Amino acid sequence: MAQSEQDRNRSKLHGFLEDKLKWHDYTHLVVADDDMDPAAWFLHTIGLARSGQPELIVTGTLDHALAMDVISDLVAYGRQSGGLADGQRPGPAVRIPVLLRDVSTPFVLAQRVAQASSRFGASIRVLQVLWSDAAGRFPNDPAYDQATSPQQALWDMGA
Repeated sequence: MAQSEQDRNRSKLHGFLEDKLKWHDYTHLVVADDDMDPAAWFLHTIGLARSGQPELIVTGTLDHALAMDVISDLVAYGRQSGGLADGQRPGPAVRIPVLLRDVSTPFVLAQRVAQASSRFGASIRVLQVLWSDAAGRFPNDPAYDQATSPQQALWDMGA
């Protein structure tokens, strides 16, 4: 039976990620499509769970290269400080103000970090990296400027 194009693409992605993970502690996967609401675009890590760390996810329109740099900063900070946790604000260790929020829900595991949870199990932890608007407010602040800094609130996406 012939494979569908979607199955072939999924197989290629799986092989690509496996190759990356052979040589690196973790890698990134970006999901951003013109058909998606920009707040729902996301970038997440794959591989941090291998060493017992939470996988990280950034949503919204934050520049992808900057998001990868922020994740690198957080990984380094977590290794130096003994780990990353819900509610943490790493401060100057990260190049922009961020707040970490635990989003280890079935929705996030199945719909946002499926590449990581399929490799490392459904019990992995996932932290959303919230970034501030121009005034320094985070999405959980009622005054947050969602219009110019849209982010999807993954902690509201079903338990």
